[in-house]
Amino acid sequence: GDLDLAMTTNGVLLGRHAAALRAAGLDRMTVSLDGIDDATFRRASDSPFGVSAVLDGIDAAVEAGFPRVKVNAVVRRGINEDQVVPLVEHFRGSGHVLRFIEFMDVGSTNGWTGSEVVPAAEIRAAIEARWPVEELPPSRHGEVAQRLRLRDGSAEVGLISSMSSPFCDTCTRARLTADGRVHTCLFSSTGTDVRGLLRGSRRPGDLHTLLRRVWGGRDDRYSEVRSALTRRADAPVEMSYIGG
Repeated sequence: GDLDLAMTTNGVLLGRHAAALRAAGLDRMTVSLDGIDDATFRRASDSPFGVSAVLDGIDAAVEAGFPRVKVNAVVRRGINEDQVVPLVEHFRGSGHVLRFIEFMDVGSTNGWTGSEVVPAAEIRAAIEARWPVEELPPSRHGEVAQRLRLRDGSAEVGLISSMSSPFCDTCTRARLTADGRVHTCLFSSTGTDVRGLLRGSRRPGDLHTLLRRVWGGRDDRYSEVRSALTRRADAPVEMSYIGG
């Protein structure tokens, strides 16, 4: 009864499935939207769909009874940094939380380069040039986003700065991949297999013991040490496997 279920989606099919997902017990919804005009959205997402499909999905989520939706935008220089202000303008007054995420070197298929990272401070400056903002306290321990509110009360904006200002020391997150491995760092290359344990163990406490051992022994802090690395010898896990 205390389980909190959330999903991150590109939103293009959400209009069709939002009601069924809510009825099935899903609690929260996060939608990825990297631009508010079709040309930028398609370039950023490498998708044939238009923005209207995502916006319709967000509306459907509200109609289905989801509380305010979180909207995530990954900002890449030369791709969509000009969408920061238009995205805030669009979602002002909607009650949804808009979060801007620095472009991260996760996986080997997103073509990451440091020159495309737009620091959170620059994103904040672009917003403040249009609207005065004030800082909000973290919503919980381990909050990954710096929370801002437009002073007119029309929107909450989050800035996730895992590139320019890492937060490894307060990280509380582990992730389970689609192939049954637990990763204690978003930037990790290897994980701990739990699929075999779940399929073979007959003792209910085995999974709990394994997870406590894995989390208690973690020493990964890649975000903090990446500047000292000139080249990774291993390939980090793909974002499509690990989730956001």
